[in-house]
Amino acid sequence: MSIKIDLPGPSPLRPAAPKSAAGVAGNSGSQPVSASTASDRVLLTGDALNRQQIDETLAAVPKVDAGRVERLRAAIDSGSYTPNPATIAARLARLEWDLAPA
Repeated sequence: MSIKIDLPGPSPLRPAAPKSAAGVAGNSGSQPVSASTASDRVLLTGDALNRQQIDETLAAVPKVDAGRVERLRAAIDSGSYTPNPATIAARLARLEWDLAPA
């Protein structure tokens, strides 16, 4: 089944012009294309530059304090580690508070 749609006035769509082989990227017969002109540039705001510096600084910081992990592991292995329930409860409550929708 086919439906013909007649639009009033001239057609707003133009048929695509045939592409030549030289204008198609990736064609083995195409000529080299020059890089972007010298007028192309990106300007970052001060906030963007600060964010970039913060990201670079944080990337250099280890995600885990290996020394603390080793000290805790040794304390647990020796039986000298005694967790403080009040501190654990306070930190869990603070985490819940921070994660709650505003």
